[in-house]
Amino acid sequence: MKQSGAIVVVAAVLAAVALLAAAAPSPPPGYMTQEDVSSYFIQQVGKFAVNVYKIAYMIPMSYVSTSQCWSAPAGGGANYYWMVLTATNRSGTAGQYVSTVWGIPGSESKTWKLLSFNCTK
Repeated sequence: MKQSGAIVVVAAVLAAVALLAAAAPSPPPGYMTQEDVSSYFIQQVGKFAVNVYKIAYMIPMSYVSTSQCWSAPAGGGANYYWMVLTATNRSGTAGQYVSTVWGIPGSESKTWKLLSFNCTK
């Protein structure tokens, strides 16, 4: 009986992992470079996305982390950054969002832009 119970638990865990993997958003076509989500730069891009959305819609939110980030070349040497990030809302509940940001790394003459910011659930 113990062995069959362990098999059921293992099967349930594997099913949950497969479900989570299937639910993870995939980058749109053309986003070829996977970025290091632990880098300070990518964390700053994620914070920028959350802060701009927070200010635009007057929603209390806080950046938590970025779990995926992909980039694609764009005109003028700029990049589009597509990312899956986690942020908390006014009640402190964490949610997952998909955001697209345009910017030129290191540029001081071009303004970064938040192109999209959507909840994934």
